[in-house]
Amino acid sequence: MERLEVECLRCGERWRVGEGPARVLAGGECPRCAYVGWAPAVTLSEPMRRALRDRPVERRRLHAA
Repeated sequence: MERLEVECLRCGERWRVGEGPARVLAGGECPRCAYVGWAPAVTLSEPMRRALRDRPVERRRLHAA
């Protein structure tokens, strides 16, 4: 089973989740800071990480593509 490494959008902690539809739910809370906002680690560039962490949590919104 392939596992995806995800990264917390608040503190940067990384952890692995399983594959398939359960992957979305498996991400859940960050094990370090309990924030529920993450992305696949390979999709984040350093400028993107910095921009996300500089923005206050209450101003972050989910945007669907």
